[in-house]
Amino acid sequence: MSVLPTTRAKGSPTYTGSHIFIESEFGRMEVGSPYDAGSKLRITAYDVAAATGDDWSRYAALEPEYAKYNKLAPEFVASKDYFFDCEFKISLKQINDRTEPPRLISFFTPKIGDAMSGIQIGVSYIPDSSNTGGAAHNVISTGTSKIDLPLANPSDTHVLETNKNVKDAFAGGVSYEHNIEDGIGFKVAVTGEYAKSSGKATEKLNDKIVKTAKLNDLKTVNIGAKLNYGNFLYGASYGNLFNSLTTKEYNKTGRNTVYYNGSVAYQIDAFKTSLSYFKSERFKSTVDAWSLGADYKLASGIQPYAEVSYFQAKGKTSLFPEAPKKKLKGTIVLLGLKLSI
Repeated sequence: MSVLPTTRAKGSPTYTGSHIFIESEFGRMEVGSPYDAGSKLRITAYDVAAATGDDWSRYAALEPEYAKYNKLAPEFVASKDYFFDCEFKISLKQINDRTEPPRLISFFTPKIGDAMSGIQIGVSYIPDSSNTGGAAHNVISTGTSKIDLPLANPSDTHVLETNKNVKDAFAGGVSYEHNIEDGIGFKVAVTGEYAKSSGKATEKLNDKIVKTAKLNDLKTVNIGAKLNYGNFLYGASYGNLFNSLTTKEYNKTGRNTVYYNGSVAYQIDAFKTSLSYFKSERFKSTVDAWSLGADYKLASGIQPYAEVSYFQAKGKTSLFPEAPKKKLKGTIVLLGLKLSI
């Protein structure tokens, strides 16, 4: 058993909050961890990739604005973000407010099987995503976004506030690993999220509510697999957010989000290189990306890397289906050094 208490946010969810970990022959219990069971068991193709995997998305400028529509942009997604990975993860604003990630409790079974193969199950429960510990229990401190809508009269204020908080949330999955023989094996995992929506979309004109819309409940799934065969590694994954936390009143071009991801890598001794492909479609707006990366383990804890990524994006804002389609493309080159202790 271990206890990791803190009294204020540090900037990284790994060290933020008060954590209790209990491990025994019956499994592992985590209380207060910011990482849910679904994210820990999830497999994506980037798991076998060299260099950074999907870090290219941090540097891609994917927010082309519509001047006519008050600087709104298409809802492009350049990485496989699930709701408990990103929507409710601690943000800079929350750090300033000294809040923590939502309260959750997780349980992982031990690996059930033998030395060659085994299955593991994990599940997390989040009572209320808005309870981040930053204020009173009835104060919403996370999960709400605000968008400025176009106006006929510039002196007015016209906004859309979307509260994506959920209650009685579960995140988890099951993984199976099998080592066929030395140097040959595979691992597969199915993970997902489920929760009841507790928020809504609220349209306000000059601070007066003119329209509200209920959001769909949260339902997501990810199916991933990775295979090692000698010096080669292969990975593939598929993810679907369905209509999670969207509403037909405002998401007019579409309401679904889907991810596709594939990678093939070659590793010999300390050198590794890979080619990866990522595709996303959110509300009919698409992103396609190809990444070629390489890294080399120079010494223990020291790994230089290089990566080149090319992306294309096509789509429009889901709020105004009559808006023209935006097209983007770009190349990102990353050179870096990974240090670990």
